[in-house]
Amino acid sequence: MKIGFVGAGHVTQVLAGLFIKVGHSVVLTNKHGLAKLQPVIEKLGPQAQAGSLAQVAQQELVILAVPFKAVFDLDSKLFADSALVDATNYLPRRDGAYEEVQTHRLASSQLVAKHFPGARVVKAFNTLPVANLNDLSQKGLAGNPTALPLAGDAGVKLQVAGLMRQLGFTPYDVGDLAASQKFQADTPLFLFASNEAGLKRKFASL
Repeated sequence: MKIGFVGAGHVTQVLAGLFIKVGHSVVLTNKHGLAKLQPVIEKLGPQAQAGSLAQVAQQELVILAVPFKAVFDLDSKLFADSALVDATNYLPRRDGAYEEVQTHRLASSQLVAKHFPGARVVKAFNTLPVANLNDLSQKGLAGNPTALPLAGDAGVKLQVAGLMRQLGFTPYDVGDLAASQKFQADTPLFLFASNEAGLKRKFASL
């Protein structure tokens, strides 16, 4: 699969490296210019390249891995009909006031979907500390998988669930995009790591 990333920080670098290990290629972009991406691209290897936002939007799957507030600086027409994974987390101190999210009238990913009409949005890859992803992936591939929640568009969930399994994780389908509110950064699911049974118990306790 060809996977695009908006953002080239630590989350992107770890996820992109994991995807490359299982045979995918990645295109990265950021707001600082493609020249600043070269050290990252060289580290990731030949299956990675730097590209424009337009090039990233053309990939089979696009992952948003930027601060939540940065999403709304992007052209709202950019991802019309894209399969879009929202890996962002809304953090009020950093991102400012988004009343609909703070009062739980909308999930943060619903606000993302609202900004990109036509995009097929899934919330995923936002709950675990990125520093642990490599280790948890290796443990999963060795037979001790951590479960990761995902929610949103049914077709894109199938793609993302397949990627999760390839990386050694167990996908845990929470439902539609509104249900992603259950594992945002302001919930007990944020930074919670467990197998499928443990994650199911955690959701049941909410």
